[in-house]
Amino acid sequence: MSGKGGEKRGDKEGEDTGATRPFSFSPEPTLEDIRRLHAEFAAERDWDQFHQPRNLLLALVGEVGELAELFQWKPDAELGPQAWPPKERAALQEELSDVLIYLVALAARCRVDLPRAVLSKMDTNRRRYPAHLSRGSARKYTDLPQGATSKDQAVGTADLASESTGKAST
Repeated sequence: MSGKGGEKRGDKEGEDTGATRPFSFSPEPTLEDIRRLHAEFAAERDWDQFHQPRNLLLALVGEVGELAELFQWKPDAELGPQAWPPKERAALQEELSDVLIYLVALAARCRVDLPRAVLSKMDTNRRRYPAHLSRGSARKYTDLPQGATSKDQAVGTADLASESTGKAST
């Protein structure tokens, strides 16, 4: 199977055996496909009655916990999960899938268009973390130096505070 730009993917579906090559997701299924597949699955079992936002969130948190268990007590090896044995890689794939399924279901139930929300959030992050101020730094945007050099990159503390609280600065 070939990835984006002609990169060859691993022998198993969804597994890239090249540790140094850039990774890219397969084009399908889309988030909408995942939403539809889960909605059909739940409807066939009459589970919609259990899929209120709070329940979906708690299920998502539970799955994130199961994902975290896979990483617990593992050394910080250079290759990380790429070097895990096949059984552990399969568990990783399952738990990541569970997390994504519940995230998409929660977003759908809350009527949040995830692809558009991601684009909006990335735009916000670009303003909060200008590359020239945040490159190589793990500091939160409120702790970055306020010395933007270009008009497009200038973001004041008041602007950032209003973004995080949703209230306009005065």
